[in-house]
Amino acid sequence: MNSHTHIEDLSNEIFFEIFDYLHALDIFTAFNSLNKRISSILQIIPLRILISYDHCYRQINFLSSYLNFHSHQVISIKIYDTIRDYSSIINLLFNRHYFINLQSCIFFSIKPSTKLENVIKQLKHLNRLVSFSIRQPRQKNLNENDKDDLIRTLFMHKSSFLRSIIFQFPYNYLNISNYNSISSNILSLLLWISGSPSTLSVYSILPILRLCYTIRYLTIAIEHEDSLENNHINFSIQPPLINENLLPTLSQVKSFYLASLARCDIRSISYILRCMPNLIHFNFNLMIPSAIWPFPHELLNGYVWQQMLEFYIPCLSKFEFHMSIIKRYPKLDLDFVVHSFEYFSQKYPNWNMIIDRWRLYRGNPGKLS
Repeated sequence: MNSHTHIEDLSNEIFFEIFDYLHALDIFTAFNSLNKRISSILQIIPLRILISYDHCYRQINFLSSYLNFHSHQVISIKIYDTIRDYSSIINLLFNRHYFINLQSCIFFSIKPSTKLENVIKQLKHLNRLVSFSIRQPRQKNLNENDKDDLIRTLFMHKSSFLRSIIFQFPYNYLNISNYNSISSNILSLLLWISGSPSTLSVYSILPILRLCYTIRYLTIAIEHEDSLENNHINFSIQPPLINENLLPTLSQVKSFYLASLARCDIRSISYILRCMPNLIHFNFNLMIPSAIWPFPHELLNGYVWQQMLEFYIPCLSKFEFHMSIIKRYPKLDLDFVVHSFEYFSQKYPNWNMIIDRWRLYRGNPGKLS
């Protein structure tokens, strides 16, 4: 006897599993109005919204028409603000709908003209929010007023579920002293600090650390405004007066990634690391477009690094770094640099060091040098 299984024969559990792999637009396009049973299932499943840059306005409008009845089921949003034939998609959706049960929210490439007022209003009342992320390309910035309100809202958020914040957009954080602390539930934090070379250095990270007592995974990128365009960093570092007895102790931090396009020296790094006595993983990335400021050569001295790491972060089990420097004279003694880091190749399994020297030739336009 031949038997045929139709889609209507599948159990509700299998439909739940299928829908768990699909995004809201796909679900409503393929299954809505199929039959009463499927329609009833669509009333109770969690929904995930994914809008990428290759979607079009007709699709978003179609999705929005169903969200009028299903927005309370949305638990995840991942949106590119600009699509093929429309921009400010974030505004469109958050002006039309209220996502009361949202748990994860990721925004990509927000246009400077996009206002986040309604997003911020909703964020304040999202009691189930677990993670929030904004990832901006370097050439796009956010509205300055929205930055202030957004940072304040997330840092002071009352959700007991909130665990992760990613602010991948430039901001100076000069008003950080106005905050007593950030939400005690946040475990992972990424910040992009940007400001004038006359006011910003790696020392500027220290006031931020005073808010991070519960953070376990910390990533900070710091750069000077227009550093890539100016292609020079020619300000000497003026270390601030620091009372070492008042440095915060972040005993929860296990992983720290520091990327610096700003003025940096070993003293500033040591002050930061001594705040993290239980650090296990440290990743340091230095990218200096043109080091005509008095470059601190101790950054390339493995003996100095060894002494600092052993003294301040004895629990460290993983150390990674990458330094890229454009510099003329005096030339570095590459043999000394390599030998000074031999300790790390012995201490850490599979730890390797690669060092290259490149010579740049600048010839006349149209000619090869």
